[in-house]
This record gives sequence, structure tokens and C-alpha cells, in this order.
Amino acid sequence: MGKSALSDEELWYYVANGDDKAFGLLYDRYWLQLYKAALYFLKDRTAAEEVVQEVFVLIWSKRSALDIQNFAAYLNATTRYEVYRKLEAIKQSILEYREDCPPPENVAHNKGYEKLMEIDRTNALAACLKDLPKRCRDIYYLSKIEHLSNAEIADRLGISKHTVENQLAIAVKHVRLNFGKVVLLYH
Repeated sequence: MGKSALSDEELWYYVANGDDKAFGLLYDRYWLQLYKAALYFLKDRTAAEEVVQEVFVLIWSKRSALDIQNFAAYLNATTRYEVYRKLEAIKQSILEYREDCPPPENVAHNKGYEKLMEIDRTNALAACLKDLPKRCRDIYYLSKIEHLSNAEIADRLGISKHTVENQLAIAVKHVRLNFGKVVLLYH
């Protein structure tokens, strides 16, 4: 059986140990999917190709230090980050170009896209957390959404701080392993 029949995790094991052929297989397996995702947001073929290239160069250069449990989710998250970086760079260059030209008065900025993205992220997170027990979900929301300390959560729920820490660790691990899978369903 050749390496092309191996799972992502098995191929990643070889990549982490410097196997460039295994890396090529992962690249071939995912480049088109990542390119299409980047192109959807950037609307520029060259920029989308650059993003995918940057993602794979970053992964290869840090392969020995990365502990990737779910390769597809990691790739999607890294690609989203690189797309956002590229969009910010484009926005910044436009702002620098228009620096001499003041904005027109009484113009409202439409934040609709940002609001829709926030709603999508919230829905995806809720879908990811639905598999957790209610108490574990509640602790995650209090910590990550309401930004309460572990001691404040323990006081509010009438449980020990140690229980909060354990439940929070379970929830964070669950989100880390499963959030990317849920986000893929929305795109």
C-alpha cells in the first residue's frame, strides 16, 4: 500500500519527520479546496494562490514544532487566518493610498458583512458545543464569552474552582478538535 492511501494523520506523522513526499501528498490532497476557499473571499486568483502557498510554506517550515491532531481543520483555520491577513494588508494599502483624501461627511460604514461573519462563528461554535454536557457548555460560555475568571464561575455556579478548570479544559479540547469540522459545514 502506497502513502497516498494513508490518512491525513498518518501522512502528517511522516511530514513531521521531514518526509517531503508525504508533504506533497497532503498538498495535492488539499490545495484546490484551500485555493477555492481563499478565492471566494479574496476574489483574486493571484492573491488566493499566494495565500495557499504561504499556508503550506508555513506548515513545512514549522513541521517539527507543530502538534496537529486534525490536519484538515488546522489547514482551514490557517488559511482563514492568512486570508484575513491578506484582506487587512489590502485594506491598509487602500487606506494609505487614500490618506490624502478625507472621507466624505455623514457616510455610514456598512458593517453587515462583519455582523454576518460573527453570526456564522457564533452558530458554528454553538453547533460544536452542543455535544458537551450542559454544565461544561455553561462553564465555557461564562469563561470565553462573558470573560469571567475561574473563581467567579465557581462562585456563580456553586462549584469548586478545580471543577471549573477541569470542565473548561474538556470544553477547550473539544472545541479545538471539532470546531474546524463544524465551520467546514457552513462553507
